[in-house]
Amino acid sequence: MFVVPDGTGIRNYLFSEIIPNLIKQNIELVVYHALSDEAIIEVEKLHNIQLTKKTISKYKETVLQKLLRESICYGRLIYNAKLDKNPTVLSNWKPKKKGLQKWFYKVVEFLGKQISKNYESILCFENYYQKQLLKSISSEKEFLLDIQPDIIFCTHQRALNAIPVFKAAEVLNIDTIGAIYSWDNLVKARLSVRTKKYIVWSDYMKGDMRKYYPEISEDNIIVTGTPQFELYKDSLLTPKEEFFTNYGLDTNKSTICFSGDDKLTSPYDPKYLEDLAEVIVRNNFQNKVQVIFRRSPVDLSGRYDTIINKFDFIVPIEPVWSNTQKFWTQLFPYYDDVKLLANICKHSNLVINVGSTMAHDFAIFDNPAAYLNYDVTKDENWSVSTIYNYQHFKSMPYKDVVYWINSKEDFLLVFEQAMLQKKSLAKDWLKIINKPNNNSTQTITKLLLP
Repeated sequence: MFVVPDGTGIRNYLFSEIIPNLIKQNIELVVYHALSDEAIIEVEKLHNIQLTKKTISKYKETVLQKLLRESICYGRLIYNAKLDKNPTVLSNWKPKKKGLQKWFYKVVEFLGKQISKNYESILCFENYYQKQLLKSISSEKEFLLDIQPDIIFCTHQRALNAIPVFKAAEVLNIDTIGAIYSWDNLVKARLSVRTKKYIVWSDYMKGDMRKYYPEISEDNIIVTGTPQFELYKDSLLTPKEEFFTNYGLDTNKSTICFSGDDKLTSPYDPKYLEDLAEVIVRNNFQNKVQVIFRRSPVDLSGRYDTIINKFDFIVPIEPVWSNTQKFWTQLFPYYDDVKLLANICKHSNLVINVGSTMAHDFAIFDNPAAYLNYDVTKDENWSVSTIYNYQHFKSMPYKDVVYWINSKEDFLLVFEQAMLQKKSLAKDWLKIINKPNNNSTQTITKLLLP
């Protein structure tokens, strides 16, 4: 049984060859999900199959369960910040504090501070929380007893709606495997879904898991790599001339991809885009350079519109995502977006953004990345210096795996260097965060076979 608690699991796991591989082995598959009908149809159409599926039951936490879960998270974040000697770890604590929630989170933070003083206290709270979960699994136990799965796989470790079914599976002694969704997730103290085994991208991530969750046996942490980068197959690529023609791009110009983050992660992206455009104009490069603008798929704001309308060499290429869903957890990419992103990464000369995984996507095609590393205004709540001190950036083997744009004046220099070098040093970084030369879909498929 695949548990897909939100749209994030679609790209890495449902679009990959894992499902077709299992079906070839005559495995009966059930998808237990919180997806829209549209998302399910997209997966079925891609693999030319009819899925057996059931919608995840709604899970309403008790006040005590939520109190314990949030206190554990806050306690772990304080503990991890001390462990790593990195105060930016605490920036992952972003509770909504309005009305009665303000007082609720005062209690949460008091308890979190108390248990953060030693790891045994955190584990004591964890054990009590796990006992409390037993009160919320009766319908999930019934469901599992009815379908009797040999093994259950979860595509995202953070989703609350997946907690009851995995607690029920534990009680029924059903084998479970959970995917740690991304390379930067473990330090954030949101391992909500507890499983018997976990799959991670790399030895580096396995080390992180051993550090932050020492109670989990090393034997139960399996390095598989991620299907995320295996999706970029040659069959997805369109010839450059055809791709450029389709999107109104000029094959005679060098191409920069400006990749936007969501508004919370990088609130000043429009200003960075404007800075880039002004440098191009000031140096009369409009006839030599064009900019592909790819917004974050979850950013539906109009905050870039003025800049895009002002500079005709900025070509927006919209992500091919379903953004019509009521809840953000149901947002999902169409398979055409995998193709689109692959072609942008392949046919652009350079990607520029604030600390994005796009550096790794471009590295797959040996194209360089540049990170924006200056503040456009003073803001006590946001700074690039905080961003690049996040713990996951400690995985960089050396600083120059990406280019650094330390001021507006650096755009031109970085662009010239990238055009001269024409290769990605971020490949050395990718080898650290993702198991190299490994067919992760085959590895994961074997793990899922009963």
